[in-house]
Amino acid sequence: MEAGLQSIAISMGEIKHSQRYCGQLAPSVNCLVHENAAPYYAYGLQQGGIKELMSLDVLKAGFRAAQAGFVPEKVVGDARMMPGTFIVNMQGIIEFAFYSTHAGEHAKFEDILAVAHKIRV
Repeated sequence: MEAGLQSIAISMGEIKHSQRYCGQLAPSVNCLVHENAAPYYAYGLQQGGIKELMSLDVLKAGFRAAQAGFVPEKVVGDARMMPGTFIVNMQGIIEFAFYSTHAGEHAKFEDILAVAHKIRV
């Protein structure tokens, strides 16, 4: 990453999935994969319910993703786990935590960059 930070994506699944998709979808990101939800729970992420997984907002986000060419395939891991985004500094302190309110919500890139910039200063 240009800001001198290391980007890591953690997901549930099998190593072969990370090897297959990470370089294609996020070539500048180090992808790690875990066979269960332990890393999610370690950061306080939880499973979503009907509201978080099947709302109009989720459908809209899915439609936007499909328009951009991202079409879901077979679900691997726990499809009910909610996403989140974290910035952890070199001392292991969480500087930024974003807990999605629905399955299609993600942290705003400009918010991530603002925090990353403050860490570097």
